[in-house]
Amino acid sequence: MEMNFCWRCKTEVPFLNEVEWSEIDHLISDQVKIIKKYREEHGSDLQSASENAFKPATEKYFELTGFLEINYLAILHHRRSLYGPKCNFCSNFLCTSKATFCANCGKSLVTS
Repeated sequence: MEMNFCWRCKTEVPFLNEVEWSEIDHLISDQVKIIKKYREEHGSDLQSASENAFKPATEKYFELTGFLEINYLAILHHRRSLYGPKCNFCSNFLCTSKATFCANCGKSLVTS
């Protein structure tokens, strides 16, 4: 786990390494299947299933990080391998490994 600023969430959050991600991936990877299974097991409507089916994922994220995240969709983008290296100027993750500027501070990474 590595703490860093998430430009989507607008706050510093824990980003999961691949070992940690492997413990959560199966809890959120196939969202339609998970919601259908929850509805069958609990006899719930779609809204209730959508609100409750991913509690195991958010609980596991809390167990791994100590950070309470109630939105499982946010966890999907808190995977370290999705981002590039840290910016030389602001130290936040670049959006990709091929980024030419930092989306956080706006500095160009291309030298003339």
